[in-house]
Amino acid sequence: MSSSRAIKLKTIKGTVPKPKPKSASIFIAGVGAVGGSLINQFNKLDIDRYHLNVIGFCNSTKVKWRGKEISPDDLYGGKPKKWDDIIEKLIAFKTENTPVIFVDATGSIEVADIYLDLLENGIHIVTPSKHANTLSQEYYDALKMASSKNGTCYYYETTVGAALPVIQSIESLIETGDKIIEVSGVVSGTMTYLFSQLEKGVRFSRALIDARALGYAEPNPRDDLSGEDVARKFLIIARTCGLKIERSEIEVENLIPEDLKNVDSSSFLSLFSDYDQEWSDRISKEKSMSRTLRYTGLFKDASIRVGIQSVEKASALGQLTGTNNLIQIKTHRYHDQPLIIQGPGAGKEVTAAGILSDIQKILRD
Repeated sequence: MSSSRAIKLKTIKGTVPKPKPKSASIFIAGVGAVGGSLINQFNKLDIDRYHLNVIGFCNSTKVKWRGKEISPDDLYGGKPKKWDDIIEKLIAFKTENTPVIFVDATGSIEVADIYLDLLENGIHIVTPSKHANTLSQEYYDALKMASSKNGTCYYYETTVGAALPVIQSIESLIETGDKIIEVSGVVSGTMTYLFSQLEKGVRFSRALIDARALGYAEPNPRDDLSGEDVARKFLIIARTCGLKIERSEIEVENLIPEDLKNVDSSSFLSLFSDYDQEWSDRISKEKSMSRTLRYTGLFKDASIRVGIQSVEKASALGQLTGTNNLIQIKTHRYHDQPLIIQGPGAGKEVTAAGILSDIQKILRD
């Protein structure tokens, strides 16, 4: 005969105390499209969970600090920017319970050059800029070492795929003992947009103008057409996987016509229209074979190749539209069915959201 015992639950009266909000002092270098969107996202956060205090910001020439003595209406303007003074003041803001986080939203090599000083002085870094991680292998290694040695976080998820979890996924796979065999796919939202517009019959030069107007492309179209953006992203992927490699070792297909490599930026788009028919013919030929073109990257066997790839129109890559990225990660565990990460890979809002996610990660660590 079986028996059972009733379990009485004791009711605890009262309310559960709310945890103290996680706080951080934030300095933002670059307050353009991404930096401005980031500040707007700060303002929408749950103040009971996060208290992110923007203590200062700078542009290419000026710096402005915000404190008890400065009203929010007094943020614009500022004094001449001096990096030594900025670093010294950031160090002074550090407290045991409130970390200082430096956000680089500039895309400037000048700013990338101070990362090491920041990390060595206990200042965390979050950045969408690809410059620091694509300088010499020696500098990349020094940044990683300084981060580890000084207990400072160096997060750069948004350097590849905006807010898509590409870097995070690769690091998690490696940390759990998996081995990366191959990473491939489309990592440029700009290139996806351009080639999907070509498929619709839009002239290449017109697509470039539209991409720039929509904020998908750089002000100078050659920055996108050179393939440098994709090359840098795959260099970051490869180095995150542990490969020692320099930018000069990457094979990159440049889409800039030889005749236009040295013309001024204002003339480039009008002259590029001379090549519209060539691109239209090329995409028409692909369509006749139920194929299309994508600008892709491949990291495999300790090498990187970047350039145009002909793909089946019905394939996952062929179906990409808008500014979508698609990254395929093949590992020992994910071999026959590689891990696929897909979604918007460009845009100020998603990039700012990725930066915010990295900031919140620092506060959770």
